[in-house]
Amino acid sequence: MRDILIVGGLPAVVTLDPATFVFRGVFVGLDGEVDFYATRASELPRKGAEALKVFLAACQAHNRHPLQRRKGVPPGYVLEDIYAEFEAVATQRGQSLESFVQEQRQPFVPKREPSDFEKLMARQEEMDRQYFC
Repeated sequence: MRDILIVGGLPAVVTLDPATFVFRGVFVGLDGEVDFYATRASELPRKGAEALKVFLAACQAHNRHPLQRRKGVPPGYVLEDIYAEFEAVATQRGQSLESFVQEQRQPFVPKREPSDFEKLMARQEEMDRQYFC
């Protein structure tokens, strides 16, 4: 499973490892690999924001620009190209870029059926809430 999550205006590609049930997000368009992990989809925006904050602080401390520069002509940033691709997808869907980005900023929900293990864990959490909260 692969999806896009936008944190702080920056896109991250999110994948789910089916063997470990751990989500991994990797920001794209930055001048360094910034990744984050979460065991729950609901944790992804917070974990992404934390990773991004650490990266931006490191960039500021080393006086370096956080965005990856485009190679070639015209000069610019890779993030501009990514948003141009987003705009093309939005146009195909009959949306504006703004509505497409807002849609991507909605709470992240994996688009697949939960596995037996996930169903078992959800049931266990439900029982814990019922008896221990």
